[in-house]
Amino acid sequence: MQLHKLSFLFFLSLLIVTGCKKDNLTLPPDEIGGKRAVGDFVRNNYDLSILAAGLEKTGLMDSLNQPGPFTLFAPDNNAFKDMGVTSAAAFNTMNTDSLRDALKYHVFRERKYIGDFPVQMSNKFVTLSGAEMYVSVSMMPGSPFSPPIHRNVYVNGALVYKENKRDIALANGVVHVIRKPLKYYPQTIQEFLQADTSLTLFVAALKQFKLWDGLSAKGPFTVFAPDNKAFRNQRLTADSISRMDPAAFKPIAMSIYTTEHKIRRIFSTDWQQINGNFGTNDTFIQLTGFIMQPFYEYNSYNLTETAYLKPMTPEGGAGTNGPYTINYKGSIAKGTDHVVTNGVVHKIDDLLLYPRTLRK
Repeated sequence: MQLHKLSFLFFLSLLIVTGCKKDNLTLPPDEIGGKRAVGDFVRNNYDLSILAAGLEKTGLMDSLNQPGPFTLFAPDNNAFKDMGVTSAAAFNTMNTDSLRDALKYHVFRERKYIGDFPVQMSNKFVTLSGAEMYVSVSMMPGSPFSPPIHRNVYVNGALVYKENKRDIALANGVVHVIRKPLKYYPQTIQEFLQADTSLTLFVAALKQFKLWDGLSAKGPFTVFAPDNKAFRNQRLTADSISRMDPAAFKPIAMSIYTTEHKIRRIFSTDWQQINGNFGTNDTFIQLTGFIMQPFYEYNSYNLTETAYLKPMTPEGGAGTNGPYTINYKGSIAKGTDHVVTNGVVHKIDDLLLYPRTLRK
């Protein structure tokens, strides 16, 4: 529980650190790959001031000025704002070791420009924290070749900005600016779910329907976790869940949340890339009697993200056995892409399917 609390404080409690006038993200041509190190670049950019504050607090700023080379995926200030950044006190009282591990997860020891990443899903890289991150790259839809500046790139489901916010070449590495902080927890899915008090009814349902024990295996698994309010809205309480007979329901009524325990790691942004470049036949999550679309779209004109889940019958019918669409809990920034040791968890604000409609 303490580890979960510290991770929560990191992603929700960093305060924007302001100071003297700082540089823009774009380097002058004569400085690209030249004098400035990664740490100094972050320190001297206003748009990265929250990240800079965390790096300073943990001593990582000096580490990022060492020879390297490093690749840093850098959340900008807007990324932290979307996580609900409000309190300076929370920042100052945060556990330094937990913060350091969280920030080290954004860096690995290679210089990787966008053009160096293979055009495929989930390229794995070991971060400075020792855990793996997953970088997915695709060409622009309908284009057999897109220059690196225009390729669609996501790391753990976080958008890598295009044009002058990627491939920022520095003396000891390269920086790519991302849309949201990366969330990694050195826990299993079971440990993650148990530590979150807003998911107690979901845990109870998994146990009642004999789906809990399988989530301790190696995986990777993808879990969509409805919060307690979602169950209560359907008049499902701890008591009523304990009295549900799994044999009276079609298995998909609850196994949809664990994507039937199939081995797969699905990030919130994957469908867009798979559908655009890699999905010749199967672009949806295939389930028994249903399919599911984890929709994602980034609007580069007004800089907004749209994301939701849509369960459907194979014929495309939606809304019969549950809501037409389901949103991520607390927005895409907060609810999606919680990477754990054996998979990824997404927190959602409604049930995917209503059990009462799936009685045998």
